Amino acid sequence: MAGQEQFKPVADLLFAYLHDVIYNPLNASLDLEQLPEAFINFGEGLQYFSNMISEAKALANELSIGNLNCALPSKGNEIAAPLKKLHASLRHLTWQTQQVTKGDYNQHVDFMGDFSSAFNEMIKQLELRTNYLQEMIDKKTKSVVELKNAILKTMAELVEHRDNITGGHIERTQHYLSILLDELLTHNLYAEEISSWDMKLVLQSAQLHDVGKIAIKDNILQKPGKLTAEEFEEIKAHTVFGEKIIENIKKNTTEDAFLEHARIFAVTHHEKWDGNGYPRGLKGKAIPLEGRLMAIPDVYDALVSDRPYKKAFTHEEAVDIISNSRATHFDPALVDIFLGISDKFKEAGVFNNTLPH
Repeated sequence: MAGQEQFKPVADLLFAYLHDVIYNPLNASLDLEQLPEAFINFGEGLQYFSNMISEAKALANELSIGNLNCALPSKGNEIAAPLKKLHASLRHLTWQTQQVTKGDYNQHVDFMGDFSSAFNEMIKQLELRTNYLQEMIDKKTKSVVELKNAILKTMAELVEHRDNITGGHIERTQHYLSILLDELLTHNLYAEEISSWDMKLVLQSAQLHDVGKIAIKDNILQKPGKLTAEEFEEIKAHTVFGEKIIENIKKNTTEDAFLEHARIFAVTHHEKWDGNGYPRGLKGKAIPLEGRLMAIPDVYDALVSDRPYKKAFTHEEAVDIISNSRATHFDPALVDIFLGISDKFKEAGVFNNTLPH
């Protein structure tokens, strides 16, 4: 959680500043003291680039209104160098004009040559600096994505370490969901809805479907036996806790699509098609598609896994249970898809030694 709290302001600061550097450089502002040490050099590089752009733009504005007595950019500003050369040419042209008015007809100018050279050099320097900035953006964007993925994995592992009866559950359900989504695309089922989804983001966000278990008491979450009715009510609250956790994260970041998928997975994966699920008793297609999808991998994995209060069902038994719950627990269209690919679940799940059990 500590890494996550660090990541959110870093991502927001960097990307907000990048936006200003590109689109509004005069107002770009970045407080380096708010950045972790690993990002300081990147921040300094962006500030250097932004300052050069600001100085060049200020000089261009002064030249456009004919003010040749303006302050010049710093000596090391390579982007502004062509403009400074143009400024010098204009001042020299002004001086030559004054000499002509005094009767000195020996003055000769090549103003357009100087102008063209300065303008072309400015374009060249801008291209070089823009390419350099893009390389920096690409490099740090990759670092931020890797950091986000590491945080997700850490959060998922934290949930599983607290709920020690479901080791590997998050990784397996994510894999089952991938199989189910691939088949939906093949059959063009719910195509209009999922056409707007970034499948990689959806699968990553599915890792957080049980994040609310972080808020459940250990004596209930790790109870070595069947839960009482009261304890089960507390367990059910992990859906609402998960929603609240993700909503709090959303307040401090701009990555809406990923977190919105995660929120929906967390709060709806225990809803049932007939309206008898929890936490809100949603019915049919009132249940978001993410929740209807996750219900099948989540239940399948629970059925074929050992629990302190039950032995694992066989794959065939689990498939029968899901089939018999068509249009009661599960979206009937999704059950039909599942029945056609259930063998892929068997190959990918607890029966496959390459995935955690």
